[in-house]
Amino acid sequence: MSAVQRAAADRAIRAHIRRLPAFRQARRVALFLPFDGEPTLTPLIDSAHPKHWYAPVITRTRMHFARIHGGAALAHNFFGILEPHLGAPIDARRLDLVLTPLVAFDDRGMRVGVGRGYYDRCFRFLRGRDGWQRPKLLGIAYELQHLPFIETQAWDVPLWGAVTEAGVRRFALASANRTKPA
Repeated sequence: MSAVQRAAADRAIRAHIRRLPAFRQARRVALFLPFDGEPTLTPLIDSAHPKHWYAPVITRTRMHFARIHGGAALAHNFFGILEPHLGAPIDARRLDLVLTPLVAFDDRGMRVGVGRGYYDRCFRFLRGRDGWQRPKLLGIAYELQHLPFIETQAWDVPLWGAVTEAGVRRFALASANRTKPA
């Protein structure tokens, strides 16, 4: 995508997110800070919707979320990704909505990340749930990252939904629907 196409797609993605009832109702929202071509979501922080914002903080083995706001101190982690430099972590179960980065996602709500498993480990408590409780994991991507089917592993945590510049997709519980369609 060209820089102009990417900027237009980012605006469309943010507009779709702002219209989502799950976003408007959420009080504690986690978002990722863009890295390596990911959509830019930080303008949402200045949104008219009052929220407590959090961003991922990654160590070598785990991920947690720390408070972020317009003037937050940020530092690059060992991957080169910006993250909140100071701030107490929040229990991931207390988040209402998590805007999740991904490399690809499929029609069932399964995602491929960068391959280190941080999101799957952080949100493993969501696996095997009969219904969506909080937090809702909302994958954020460009439409070109959508695939019909992705092979999954037992530890993969499905998405509640996905947003691209083309619109919003909601998924049934993908954990019960992991096999390849006939």
